[in-house]
Amino acid sequence: MRYKQKQLNFYVSDKVWEKLQKLKKDSGLTMTAIISKLIMGYEIHPLKTEELLRIYKELNHIGCNINQIAHIANYERHVSEDKINEAAQLMNEVWECVLSYD
Repeated sequence: MRYKQKQLNFYVSDKVWEKLQKLKKDSGLTMTAIISKLIMGYEIHPLKTEELLRIYKELNHIGCNINQIAHIANYERHVSEDKINEAAQLMNEVWECVLSYD
């Protein structure tokens, strides 16, 4: 069953359409999400592409490190306390990256 069960069909002016298209492009949201958020009173912010690319890159490096620790753990059938602490620190870095994006 669909989460959203009610469908709306309506017309907008060219000016409104262009503004909605710009919001869609800048935010990365769907048209439905944009209209729903606007109706609910939320602000729609553009994506910070430079910052997002930096975060994605950093998260990729952290993920690779965590994956290496997992491979070692699977191979040795044992995980040292140092490796557990390293993985925990890497996860803290992930959260720092996520929380730095606002």
